Amino acid sequence: MSNRLLTRIAVIVLTGIALQLVLPFLSERAGLILACLPIAIAGCYSAVGFRRQARANRGRQRIGLMLGAGSGGLLGLSYLLYTLDAVLNGVALINGAASATSIGAAVVAVPAILVAVPPFPNRLARVTYVIDVTTVTGAIFATSWQSVLEPVASRLDTGARAIFLITIMPEVIAAALALMLMSRPAAGRYRSMRLLAAGLATFALAAIISTHNHGYGLAWYANGLGAVYFTAGLIVGLASQTMVTPNEAADTGDAEPIAGSWSILPYLPVTVALLSVAVPYVHTGSLSPVLVWTLLSTSVLAMLRQFLNLLAVKALITDLEDQRQRLDHQAHHDVLTGLPNRAAFYTIAPAVLERARPGTCTAVLLLDLDGFKIINDTYGHAAGDALLVEAGARISGALRPQDTVARLGGDEFAIVITDVPDRADVPATGDRILEQLAQPMTIGGVTLFPRGSVGISLADGPGHDIERLLHEADLALYAAKAAGKGVARLAG
Repeated sequence: MSNRLLTRIAVIVLTGIALQLVLPFLSERAGLILACLPIAIAGCYSAVGFRRQARANRGRQRIGLMLGAGSGGLLGLSYLLYTLDAVLNGVALINGAASATSIGAAVVAVPAILVAVPPFPNRLARVTYVIDVTTVTGAIFATSWQSVLEPVASRLDTGARAIFLITIMPEVIAAALALMLMSRPAAGRYRSMRLLAAGLATFALAAIISTHNHGYGLAWYANGLGAVYFTAGLIVGLASQTMVTPNEAADTGDAEPIAGSWSILPYLPVTVALLSVAVPYVHTGSLSPVLVWTLLSTSVLAMLRQFLNLLAVKALITDLEDQRQRLDHQAHHDVLTGLPNRAAFYTIAPAVLERARPGTCTAVLLLDLDGFKIINDTYGHAAGDALLVEAGARISGALRPQDTVARLGGDEFAIVITDVPDRADVPATGDRILEQLAQPMTIGGVTLFPRGSVGISLADGPGHDIERLLHEADLALYAAKAAGKGVARLAG
C-alpha cells in the first residue's frame, strides 16, 4: 500500500476520532446530521468514481466497477435518507427506506468485489476460496455473537433480531472478503476492491456496535460508533478514487505469486473465534445453539478445506510429473518427427553396444534422403517437414521393436539394429528400409517418390565404440551416393 494512500486513511481515521469527540456536545439531531451527511456525500462520490473507472476498463473488471458504482450510489442514497430522517426528527417510513437501501448497498458490493477481482486459475481454487470466505465469515459471526450479539439478543424482539441479521450478514461477508483479499497474492493489483471490502467490513463493525448500544439503551454514538461510521463511509469513497492498475484490469488466469506473511491473515478471526468461545465455555460449561451450529459448520468446512488441499497437492504433483516427463521427452526427442534426437542416440547406442551378446552382430546405419534440398526448395519448408515426418515413420515401420532409429539433424537418420545372427542379413535390411521409403508419397496434392542412401558398419559382440562405427557408416554412405544413390553400402 502506497504512503499516499496510508496518509489518506490516517486522515480519515483522525477526522472520525475528532467527530466522535464532538458528538457528545451536540444534540442527537445535530450529531446524526453531522455524521450522516459526509457519508452520504462519500457514497455519491464513490458512485461517480467507480463509474468513471468502469468506462476506462472492460470485461469483468468493468462489470465489477459498475456494481461498485451501484453500491456507492445506494450507500449515498441511504445516508441521505438518514440525514433527512434526522432533519425531520424521526419519520418511520424514511428510516425504514434508509435501512433497506443500506442493506442493498452491502448486497450489491459483495458481487462487485467478487467480479472485479481477477479470476482464479481453476475450479478447485475457486471452491477453496469460497470455503475460506465462508469459514472466516462464520468465525467473525461467532466472535460477534459471543461478545456482543448474544448478550443483547434477549433485549431485541424477534422482528428487530431478524432485521439485524439480514442487515449485518452482507457486511460480515464483506469483512471476510476484505481479509481474504488482503491475503491473496499480489493483492495490490486490486487495491480499489480491497478498500471497498474494508469499508464494508468497517460498516459491519459499526452494525455490531450499534446493536450493542441499542440493546443496552446507550447513546447512538457510544463506544466510538460515530467515528466507525464516518471512517467506513469515507473509506468507501476513497476506494473509488484508487485507480485500477493495468494488471488489475487484465482478465487473466495466470498462477499468482506467493502471498507472503499476509497469507496468515484469514486465520486470525478463526483463532479469535475459538478463543472467544473457549474461554467462556471453560467457565460455564455450555454453549448457545447458535455457536454450536456455527462452530460445527466451520469445522466441517475446515475438514473439506483440508481435503481440497490434498487434492490440490496431488494435482500439483501430477502436473509436475507430467511436466518433467514432457521436458524429458523434449530433451531427448526430435520436435518434428518425434524420434529420438542426436543426444538420445549418443545415450542409447553405446548402451546397446555394451549389452550386445557374444556371437551376435550389431549394425549401425546412416541414412540420408536423396534430393531433399530440391524438394524443400521447390515445394517449401512445410513440404520438406512433412517428408521428414513420413520418412521417419516409414523407417521405423521397417524395423523391429528392439531396434532404434534417431534423427541426427537435417535429413540424416541413424539406425541401430541389434542381435543380428548373420552379417550377410544386414545389407538386405538396408535394402528393405530403402524400398519402404521409396513408396509414393502425396504431400500438398503433389506425389513424391523419396529416395535415400544408406551406409552400414558392423560390430561383432560387445565393447565397440559408437564414434568409430558412425565414421565407418559415414564412409559407406559416401560410397553409396557415389554409386548413384538409392542404394545401401557396407563399410570395409
